[in-house]
Amino acid sequence: MKQTFRSSGCHCLFALFCVAQFLPTQAQEAGHLGPVPAETCLAERGNLILDDDGSLERGGKITAKFPDSLRLRAAAGRWERSEQANAWRSTWNPKMGHTPVASYQGITANDLIIEVTFRFGELTEPWHHQCFRIAIDDRPKITGHIISAWANPNNEFIEQGFLLQHIRKQKDKTIIEDLMLDHQPLTTQAHQWHTAILEVVGDEALFRMGRHVAYARAKQIEMPKNLVSLTMGTTWHEIKRVRIWNATANPAWPAHKDKTLESRIEFKPHIHDYNRVRKPAH
Repeated sequence: MKQTFRSSGCHCLFALFCVAQFLPTQAQEAGHLGPVPAETCLAERGNLILDDDGSLERGGKITAKFPDSLRLRAAAGRWERSEQANAWRSTWNPKMGHTPVASYQGITANDLIIEVTFRFGELTEPWHHQCFRIAIDDRPKITGHIISAWANPNNEFIEQGFLLQHIRKQKDKTIIEDLMLDHQPLTTQAHQWHTAILEVVGDEALFRMGRHVAYARAKQIEMPKNLVSLTMGTTWHEIKRVRIWNATANPAWPAHKDKTLESRIEFKPHIHDYNRVRKPAH
């Protein structure tokens, strides 16, 4: 199958031009409360689609319902309130099947900014691993993920590191197209809170978490999107807040892109053998 992708060949730290774009009055009008959002680089924030501050119940058969027909299902794994106010802890054991997933459904957008504050626990069992993924889909039309952004310290399901992947499958899980779009080093610590931000505009995706940065440009990223899911590892993981915005292109991005990505390790996107790499998640 013919693959089409384009890439910039550099690595990255925060650039000074990255902007928050959300003044306090604008935030209140959009329904946003609390800490100022993380800076953006590739995109500018539009309407706030969702602000999950953890106040709604979830887990098992409970579906959390948000305004505008948005909903959250967290059926995979076990979800319970943590000791942190309104944070939710996922746990898992080998009898549970799929690892914990929180799925935000009812989104209709092409360009998005997704911001998640999370942390994971220590490894205390031989089947434990730490892993966090933001995936954007178009279900049920597309089986697989238009873009997956991985912060993967030690899960053997996919390569370890800070990753961007595109993968589509047949209904029977046969791979149609699997691309590794970026693969960068990752250093993390248990118990430390991280804020991950994924910006998707047009055919570009920028994924950042602290000093970690991954970037990709591919025509596959432009597909319509209707679902955002968060996948956790098998040790405990906690999510403090999830926010999703419509996005527009940041006009300053072309001028500052090279500077923003200058410390990113060069990576050439390539066809990825998902079936060869992956091992059982537990």
